[in-house]
Amino acid sequence: MERHKGNRNLSVDANLPLHHGIIVEVLGPVVFVCRMEDGRIASEKPYACSLLGKKYAQGRPVAGDRVAFTIHSEVVQNRDYQGVIQSIEPRTSLVERLEPGGRKPRRLVANLDTLVVVASVGAPPLKPGLIDRYLVCAHHWKLDTLIIFNKWELAEEIDLLYVRLYEALGYRCIMASAKEKIELDTIRNTLTGRSSAFLGHSGVGKSSLLNELFPGAELATGMLSVQAQRGCHTTTASRLLPFEQGGFIIDTPGVREFGIYGIPSQELGHCFPEFESFASQCRFQPCSHTHEPNCAVRQAVEDDELAAFRYQAYLKMYAEIREQEKTAF
Repeated sequence: MERHKGNRNLSVDANLPLHHGIIVEVLGPVVFVCRMEDGRIASEKPYACSLLGKKYAQGRPVAGDRVAFTIHSEVVQNRDYQGVIQSIEPRTSLVERLEPGGRKPRRLVANLDTLVVVASVGAPPLKPGLIDRYLVCAHHWKLDTLIIFNKWELAEEIDLLYVRLYEALGYRCIMASAKEKIELDTIRNTLTGRSSAFLGHSGVGKSSLLNELFPGAELATGMLSVQAQRGCHTTTASRLLPFEQGGFIIDTPGVREFGIYGIPSQELGHCFPEFESFASQCRFQPCSHTHEPNCAVRQAVEDDELAAFRYQAYLKMYAEIREQEKTAF
């Protein structure tokens, strides 16, 4: 019998078989896990599992984590847990953000193939600065990216201009609408078989899109704040939704800010792929592209060879990261 520290009322039979699973949702102390069979999610209801107060090298688990767990029927800390997580596999990627005004990151999802940036046009309006932060995170973890522009029935000429700019940078873009059911099959076909997550500003319609992609998911959708043109937070925890044909999408809580975390300032420029060909021509190597003389990146912005809005996003993120680095010492 193996007894775990911090849970004196529970002992787990060491001979219980270990199952491989994936975390689909974390709600406080309860971690919901689906079994994995042959690399695919089993079509069964998730097990409500306990962490048993263990300390994991990765920190607390998040949706997308691969785990080994045992299944039992004992009561743990007066809760009807069905399983116990025994270990968390090493992560291939981790999406996290710095909380507003904080120094600690909030971990969102792990082990992705594709980071899907969900933006909207009209209401709330397009926010390229926030899109760029998600793209930087994806580049840092070497994830594939997809940008979905939802509510496309409300699009104006300026919205199409941004789409063309992102496409010219090499990002795949889909102009979609959950309300009008536009391009839903394209999204489904693109993401089936992949490990993906939806990230985006509050109110852009992530849950509405997912309700169309996964009939029966019944994700809550929120009304837009008319005064602030901001969405209400309807998703409070990341939740994994599996495709029948394989793969899944994780719905994440909507945000109004996405603080960059874990990316050194000297590496930030590499997360803007359009900078690369100019950066090699800078007089100083390395170059921060902020103040150095004869900076080819800054010159390219002045010559309209690089998009000014992308460079301004870089400067803002660079300043935030430098501030983090100063306070870390």
